[in-house]
Amino acid sequence: MSLDRCQGFLEALALLNGEASDLCAIYEMVGLPEAPDLPTALGLRVEDAALNVISPARELAAPLWQIATAPCDSAQLIAVCQRWFFSSQHMQAAPDGGFRANLTTAFIELLEDALAGYTMHTVTMTPPMWYAIHWDEIAFERGSDRYLLHFSHSD
Repeated sequence: MSLDRCQGFLEALALLNGEASDLCAIYEMVGLPEAPDLPTALGLRVEDAALNVISPARELAAPLWQIATAPCDSAQLIAVCQRWFFSSQHMQAAPDGGFRANLTTAFIELLEDALAGYTMHTVTMTPPMWYAIHWDEIAFERGSDRYLLHFSHSD
């Protein structure tokens, strides 16, 4: 239930940040495929997206992207959320201070409620693109249970 709330929150913010332009904002919280470790789970997601999400479909083996993870703290999570929640010209017009802080805090609280006890990891790839013009991802892991917070703009 809490992850559904997170996803709904993200979808609303993606709409607010998907300006009337040729850019598409995608903000989502997705479960990662079962795998023996986090990098393998992320690689399976990349391979699946290459075959089933991007067009034209093609096989792109995960090792091509040199997927890496690094520990992430709550300050990094907050900074990533703030950057994406206020990425459009429309949302940049939002008042500084309380409004922005409250919006970010509300999402972080939902996320903490849904994923308490999970460790966070930033996700990088080399080359640093494949399915979006620019993007940020944070993976959450507790044992074999893994989720991905994804933000992107694509054309």
